[in-house]
Amino acid sequence: MCDESIKNPVNLDNLPDGVELFPYQVAGHKHGKGRLGLGILRHKNGQILKPLFEDNGRAVKEMTFYESVFHNPLTDPLVEELAGFLPVFYGTKCINISGKDIKYLCLEDVSGTFKNPSVLDVKIGPITYEIGASKNKINEQRSKFVHGEVCGIRVVGMKVYDEEKQLHIAQDRMYLRQLSPDTIESALSLYFTKDKFINSLMLCGFIHKLLQIDDWFSRQRRFIFIGSSILFVYEGTLSSWKDWIQRELLNCSNNIKNFDGKKSNNVDEALSNHHSPLQSGFEDTCDLCGLNKNICSEVLTNCNLFRVVMIDFAHCSFSEKEDTNYIYGLHKLLNHLKNLLKINLLQ
Repeated sequence: MCDESIKNPVNLDNLPDGVELFPYQVAGHKHGKGRLGLGILRHKNGQILKPLFEDNGRAVKEMTFYESVFHNPLTDPLVEELAGFLPVFYGTKCINISGKDIKYLCLEDVSGTFKNPSVLDVKIGPITYEIGASKNKINEQRSKFVHGEVCGIRVVGMKVYDEEKQLHIAQDRMYLRQLSPDTIESALSLYFTKDKFINSLMLCGFIHKLLQIDDWFSRQRRFIFIGSSILFVYEGTLSSWKDWIQRELLNCSNNIKNFDGKKSNNVDEALSNHHSPLQSGFEDTCDLCGLNKNICSEVLTNCNLFRVVMIDFAHCSFSEKEDTNYIYGLHKLLNHLKNLLKINLLQ
């Protein structure tokens, strides 16, 4: 039987066969650290393992949330739609670590299809504590991110693949906790590559995905999300993006044109002249992201080099009210990404 009420840290010197540390974790409890020493792991089958030890009811809430969405006994179409924004839920598994059976959530590894994923975790909403939280809990949450309530979002972790150095670079946690409304956008810009054309494509994808989530929140009256995050992942190997651009954009007529209006067949030439192919004129541009409609359509339908998912539901609860806290934070994040795309197109 799994132990869901662990009170003492387990000995984590040796992991069982078939289980390893998750190399791309950017936030949350780290394995081998903290009060209980339990954190995210990865199973040999590719699934992410998230510990479900009991702590003020958080494990029950997260389990209940995933089961209500993926088992959906009422076949609620809004809940079915929500499942498309989440990592796939595979149930639970007991893992024996140092003689203790620990219960884990089994989730899709969103980074699993990428060679060198770049990962960003953004917590959504100005309020990150539940109704009825103690003063100590409220003060604890506020002290972690000094300007979090004003910003409406919190950048809680980031790992970016540096292709030149062939390693992942993580932003300092204390730097991220001090971000203000004046600095948070520049911090978000650190997540992207040095290539403006590729940045525009992924920003297009991110913005449209967030707009889909925003549309769902405007209609849903099922859940309230407190302390939940949006996880962004993209392929950090730029050659993969250039291969996709060559295959899906340059080979499609009327998608990529140079300043003289002629179709480009060279990826480097297209990338160096990114203003013209991305923005062809008012009638040809997407109203939502501002990119050329043909390119926008290709990114949204054929590009598998980025993912956007909602994660972390230990403080999610059922509600019949509009989740104004989440919507407020989501709009703040959307505005920042739209601004970054505009800046990117002008440079």
